[in-house]
Amino acid sequence: MQLSIFVYRLSIDRYISSAECQTQGLIRGKVDLGGWKDYLDFLDRSPYSFQLLTSNLAPDTPTVKLQEVRFGEIAYSLWPFQQRILDKVGGDTLILGLPTGLGKTYIAGAYLKKESLKRPIRVLFITPTVPLGIQQALFARRMLGIESAYFISGSMPPERREELKVWNVGFAVVTPQTFFNDNLSHFSAILGEAKKTQDPVGFLSQLFEDVGFSLPYNVVVADECQRYIGETDGYSLLLSAKASGARILALSATPQLHAPKRLAELKMIFDQIEVFSVEDPEISRHMPERVLELVRVYAPETLLKVYTELGKVIRMYQNRVREAYGPGHLRGWCKEHSLCVLLTALRMMRFRLVEDGASSIIKYRTWKTRELRRALEELGGKSVYDLYQQALKERFNHKITSAMGILRQELYEKAIVFVESVEAAKQLGTVLHKTYGVEDVAVLVGRGNMSMEQQASALLHFKEKARILVCTSVGEEGLDMPTADIEVWVDPPSNPKKWIQRFGRILRQPGDKKRAVTYALVSMRTHEGNKLLGVKRRTEDVYRSTQSLVTRRYKPLSREQESLTKFIRGE
Repeated sequence: MQLSIFVYRLSIDRYISSAECQTQGLIRGKVDLGGWKDYLDFLDRSPYSFQLLTSNLAPDTPTVKLQEVRFGEIAYSLWPFQQRILDKVGGDTLILGLPTGLGKTYIAGAYLKKESLKRPIRVLFITPTVPLGIQQALFARRMLGIESAYFISGSMPPERREELKVWNVGFAVVTPQTFFNDNLSHFSAILGEAKKTQDPVGFLSQLFEDVGFSLPYNVVVADECQRYIGETDGYSLLLSAKASGARILALSATPQLHAPKRLAELKMIFDQIEVFSVEDPEISRHMPERVLELVRVYAPETLLKVYTELGKVIRMYQNRVREAYGPGHLRGWCKEHSLCVLLTALRMMRFRLVEDGASSIIKYRTWKTRELRRALEELGGKSVYDLYQQALKERFNHKITSAMGILRQELYEKAIVFVESVEAAKQLGTVLHKTYGVEDVAVLVGRGNMSMEQQASALLHFKEKARILVCTSVGEEGLDMPTADIEVWVDPPSNPKKWIQRFGRILRQPGDKKRAVTYALVSMRTHEGNKLLGVKRRTEDVYRSTQSLVTRRYKPLSREQESLTKFIRGE
């Protein structure tokens, strides 16, 4: 698969004037996030609420007898490359490197139906997160025709799980921790011993036979399997499933498991490990064209002055750290010395200033640093902090304004906006809610700002209703998002894994549309452009993806050319 990258210079002041007007409440320097609380209340009361979902997806009467799965007609068919992958599954199989967006869950569904034709099956579908668990339970009901597929979570008390005999259900979707607590926790010490042996499966097989234990499911699907290695409940579950004779299919978008030790652990479980690549001709021919359009946006002059002054302060602290602790402490790994911690915080604040916009760092405590509050002659008696406040008043967030402009100008059924800063995600979500309404815009941020239950609700909100999803890195991995036509990267991804995960969120299944567009916003005269291209090169090395760079001459918009779409497409 080839990825085309187009580079543009956009006159933000001209094409997003209306978007600028929509952020006037923010531009005045006052962060009104009352709308954020309103959104959380909306999620808790909406048809997408976690409580409603879990009550509908969990059993409510005791399952007295062991159930087996009865498949209805599957409402989808596999693409040829998916069928080829399915044909390779034999014994216990781990599928690696099938990137996000190529239908791993569809392959798992077809595998389960295939297994059910051989013998009656009881399915345990494990997922690393609650939001993904809810999605997989809904997938089983809607797409596999299994009305009795249940999501069993830790939100149901253990006593209630015992009362309802939940592990008798024929199709259980669950996080590893919940299943482990109910079925394997009393084997914790023995599982620890088994992992130290050369043959943990054989060790457990004999033990389970001696005590008369068997895993209550004969088919296990492990989604995002890279999470289930090492000293985790997921790895203990997989070892126990193998020792009990269950068939196992595991799936992971990660093409490499990074550490030979981890790969060796998985080889103890899986008879075969199949690694796939988007460069496989049979796969790439079914991929839509995915285009990354690098959008060079103007960073306001005052913001760039703040960026420059922060750079000077950082260099001063680098010298202090080098003199006090040596050059090895300049990499940001040291958490022991307050000076090292402060240096890391200053660097992060400078990155976020231009990557997520000025308002994203408005609450940073790092602004209390003495050097940032000191009046400077070269700044006309102002401090760096004073200059930052001026930048906020002039343009509260140039990245939010740019993202709003793209969303206003483009045509799409679904759009995803990635932003690193939680604060910026909240602010953008608030502005979009005021512009398009709460029903049309979902927001997904990490725990600490949204509960795990609210995350699950926000994701379903986007799948079922909203046209736009604003999310932080929590949406990059382990979540089954619906197809989106366009994607906006407010900030560059910081590593190849983020790049691949983000890129897999648009046009996940080929269909009538053959072109998916990602807009990467890059602040001019900053580090962002080099960072984006650097991560691109590393992504090519790690994931073996072919990406071509197409650069166009920078040219400003003509006065009569107001449409971003027309400008980009040369109309």
